[in-house]
Amino acid sequence: MAYMSSTPYLSRRTGSTQWLMQRVSAFLLVGLAFLHFAIQHFTSDAVSTGLTVAARLNNPWWQAYYALFIALALYHGINGLTGIIRDYNPRPNLRLPVELIIWSLAAFMGGRAIINIASPVPVADVKANYAARGFPAGNSPGNPPATEKFYDFRSELRELLLLQHYLAKYTHGNVTPAEVFGAGDKPVDAASVAAAGDTFDRWLNLQLSAMPPAQESRDRHYLFSSTYEFALWAKDVRRANAQAREADPAARSRDDVILTRLHQLPAYSSVLSH
Repeated sequence: MAYMSSTPYLSRRTGSTQWLMQRVSAFLLVGLAFLHFAIQHFTSDAVSTGLTVAARLNNPWWQAYYALFIALALYHGINGLTGIIRDYNPRPNLRLPVELIIWSLAAFMGGRAIINIASPVPVADVKANYAARGFPAGNSPGNPPATEKFYDFRSELRELLLLQHYLAKYTHGNVTPAEVFGAGDKPVDAASVAAAGDTFDRWLNLQLSAMPPAQESRDRHYLFSSTYEFALWAKDVRRANAQAREADPAARSRDDVILTRLHQLPAYSSVLSH
């Protein structure tokens, strides 16, 4: 009768380190993924735009977070793949080159990703791009990709809502959105949108009629270091959006009013961020 050994599990047994690290990396990935999901859906950063993403990627803590996320995800995937390969017990002269190629590709892709994370587009350049071109409009593949959708942040309503978000969450100052855009419910018709835009433009003119704030009163930890900088940037965004909308005859008269009202104000400069 064959005798079956009941030898206990030993951590030094072949493959045990791979087995353990697969579970450790999975545990860490679950925590990192939950943090990412929570931020994207349940915090003020839930509205992801080019500016908010750029601000996050220029933060050393977030750079470390995403670098760790990528390294763990690659390790977990490749470690699992090599475990599957070893389950088939291939010849060593075949298994070793295949595993070397797989790990080399993972190291290359991980290295490229971390280089990109460590050298993002500066926030000042992203802000300057918005100031020159306005907010985007175009087609999105959608989810699932077959359901293509059109988005338009150049429409005055979407523009004002996004500017209100930037002012409330990412601007250093003591101004509330109600003071700037007018109190009341969210504008829904053309008249209320125009009224909110007019209130905002009056605030822009008032802000930009004053001198820029002193260096010591700015706070570079915010996306916009002062309400003056925000007003200067928002004025150029409004101008660029109005120019982009001029092709629409129905909105041309309204956009002409906006351009006339804002054309004499000074141009945006990212120097005010510092």
